[in-house]
Amino acid sequence: MLKEELDQRVLDLLAARYWNRPIPDLSPALPESNALADLPTADPDSLFWHRKLDASTSALTKLGIGRLATQVVANALQSHVERLIDQSTFAAHPYARQAIIDAAAGILNERFYSTSDQVENCIKPYKFEIDVEDGEWARGRENVTVVLKNELKACDDAVKNVEKDVGGRKKLRDVMSFIDKARKGEVTVDGDGASGAGGFSSALLQKGREAVFLRDRSVLLKLRLTALKSNQCASLKNKYYCPEVFLDVVSSKLTSTAVLFLNVELLSEFFYQFPRELDQRLGRGLSKEEVEKLAREDKKVERHLEVIRRKELLELVLGKMEGLRDLRDLDGGAEGGRRGLRPKGKNGREAKNGRESRERGEGRNNNGNGGWSLF
Repeated sequence: MLKEELDQRVLDLLAARYWNRPIPDLSPALPESNALADLPTADPDSLFWHRKLDASTSALTKLGIGRLATQVVANALQSHVERLIDQSTFAAHPYARQAIIDAAAGILNERFYSTSDQVENCIKPYKFEIDVEDGEWARGRENVTVVLKNELKACDDAVKNVEKDVGGRKKLRDVMSFIDKARKGEVTVDGDGASGAGGFSSALLQKGREAVFLRDRSVLLKLRLTALKSNQCASLKNKYYCPEVFLDVVSSKLTSTAVLFLNVELLSEFFYQFPRELDQRLGRGLSKEEVEKLAREDKKVERHLEVIRRKELLELVLGKMEGLRDLRDLDGGAEGGRRGLRPKGKNGREAKNGRESRERGEGRNNNGNGGWSLF
């Protein structure tokens, strides 16, 4: 990941210092005193090529590797966290999603500056001297060959896109032919061609210049790929003849050194703090109301909670109804018991006196004439 980013920076440096042949207008091109095509046969002690490689190496080591490496890793971690959220149940919870993203961003921002400073400090020795071994040179040669092939393919694809924009290969070929003649001085163009020239519009000429630039870049890339495969680039001693290989080796050294400190300063701290931060934001730090709000963000969970709430209400109503029924049964039993008891009070005494009078009357009747008898 970091190596791919540095490979792109190496390509940018090579393009700026070795490959670029801009076409700002249609005026005749100036002759080149030190063309890249002449590099394989250049003088081994040529100060021009020595200074060009030294300047490119210095620019690469002073690129700000600490900030670049930390930013690349932090962006990758943040993107990976977001992908994990999208693949989990938290995708349906906006509150939880934002809390997780904020937790990751907070940890990465907190560690960003200290990590970038540590990485920048650890690569300082490479700003003064770079020792390269034969094995590193061989690996760099293989890697940069693959990188240049990919760049060549990208140039060819870009030319095809220009062909589609122009309206066909034949029209683009005609425009490119006119531009080549103008740059060779075979055709005179008044002004800078902003209003069109040679029967072509200014927009078409702009596309033609872009296509010529890409074509020249493809030619240079093919030349450099041929040079990389030669015996000249097989030896470390010829590093000034093969700047692509040397810069790739430097980028590999910068990457391997930066990764060591990134693991200690950023990744280890992130993996340690991230679950604890989530526990604080989505666990212990939430109130009961916030937990319910979080759960209801998911429609399925919200429907399930609504079913549970209705069930609890129905159980409550059923309990109330059963309580009322039990209370009614108790009241009915007490009333029946009161009806079965003997009445007391004034009415009770009158009934008792009536029974005693009847008993005395029956006794008199049994003794005859209602009189009293000793026997």
